[in-house]
Amino acid sequence: MRAMDAMDGTDNSEGSTSDQPPAFARWISPAAARRFAALEAFAAPRTASVADLRAHYDRINTARLAVARDRYDVEIRAEMVGGVPSHVVEPRSGARDDQILVCLHGGAFIWGDGAGALIEAVPVAAVSGIAVVAVGYRLAPEHRFPAAVDDVVAVVRELRRRRPGIRIGLYGCSAGAVLTAQVVARLIADRSPCPDAIAMLHAAGVEIGGDSLELAALTNGTADAVAVRALHDLSYFDGTDVADPLVFPGEHADLLAAFPPSLLVSGTRDFAASSVTVMHRRLKAAGREAELAMFDGMWHAHHVDVDLPESAEVFALLAAFFQRHLL
Repeated sequence: MRAMDAMDGTDNSEGSTSDQPPAFARWISPAAARRFAALEAFAAPRTASVADLRAHYDRINTARLAVARDRYDVEIRAEMVGGVPSHVVEPRSGARDDQILVCLHGGAFIWGDGAGALIEAVPVAAVSGIAVVAVGYRLAPEHRFPAAVDDVVAVVRELRRRRPGIRIGLYGCSAGAVLTAQVVARLIADRSPCPDAIAMLHAAGVEIGGDSLELAALTNGTADAVAVRALHDLSYFDGTDVADPLVFPGEHADLLAAFPPSLLVSGTRDFAASSVTVMHRRLKAAGREAELAMFDGMWHAHHVDVDLPESAEVFALLAAFFQRHLL
């Protein structure tokens, strides 16, 4: 990202040039403005191999996780859940045994395991007081749809087997948000119990597109703002039908009519924001309980930078939402 004029987080009414993003409004935190200006350094080379991409993002996520571990007091243990490698994150003060959250990491269905899977689990466990299972679901290109869905479904079913009557919340960011919707669709199709509440952050159960995708270059200050123009182009979806309700359940009102209470989160500089708002409207049209939180000025998956004030707001929203629905 190119450096911005409003580095102190104040409003700048002079606008922006064609190669600069719009200035931030005065309510954007100075920390977020500085982080946004530095985001270009986090971009991976377009020509990187899968191994290089995974190593690149693991370095970034490991550094982010160190910040999260310093700020939030939790215990982490590796555990196989339903045959799937996972990490269980518990607040050090303890957690109730009748509630649990399942966290699905992002990473284009290609990277994000390990530290990436823990970045969102650590703060949410600490803030909510609910234990979180961060799932290490199978990734592409080694595995294709529905491998990740199979893994998460196995985790959810194992948690219910271990503790009959347990209340389960499911949430994910980016690819993990898409996967969240797909898991719910699969459970509905299988006539299995769904999670009691879900949250989808910075993506949803519909294809990306709309104004947020078309305006990403303007709002993010670079013509190369979005590497992928369609989720269905990702290697994970090779061989699938875009019309399959288990691929994009948000396109099918009959499925949405059976969705659990849902929280959706995005930002106005998120290329996936349009898909998130469309999913929210469709859930409401289907008669489902759905909440939308849109963060002005925030970019795709902004909350993985856990030290931002806006990230703390996301964690508080998640905690309040799940505490309310898992009672």
